[in-house]
Amino acid sequence: MAIQLEKINLIIPIKQINLCYPGGFELFREHHKAKFGENFWHDMHLFRDGTRNAEDMETLVLFWQQKGLVPYVEQNGKRKWKDMFVIDAAKAEPTLPCDWIEIDQKNKCVFHKKRSKGRIIGRKEMRMYYG
Repeated sequence: MAIQLEKINLIIPIKQINLCYPGGFELFREHHKAKFGENFWHDMHLFRDGTRNAEDMETLVLFWQQKGLVPYVEQNGKRKWKDMFVIDAAKAEPTLPCDWIEIDQKNKCVFHKKRSKGRIIGRKEMRMYYG
C-alpha cells in the first residue's frame, strides 16, 4: 500500500514506532485515536503525520527524535533521512535523500521501497476505518 501526501508530510516506518514508543504502534494509536483520519494515516508499513508549515514540522520531528528516532545521518559528506522522512506534497520531491522510500509524483503518494505500491491510503480511508 501507499501513503497519500497532503501538505507537508512526516513519514515513519511503523517498525521504528514499535521500537521507540512505549507500547509500540498499537498503544500510540490508542493514545492518539482522534487524530487518525485527521492528520494521521497509515498502511501496514508506514505512518504519516502532517502539517501546513515548516515550523510545525520541526516540532513533529523533534517529538520523534526525543523518543529515540534519528532523523538523518551524514554519509559520504551528504545528509540523508534515516528513521523518518519529510516531503512537501506540492513539490512531491524529497527534502533529503532516503534509502527506504519510493515517491509516486503523479499520484502524490509514497510507499516503502521493499513493498509494492498497491492502493493509496489517505484521510478518507482512515476515517472509514477509525470512523
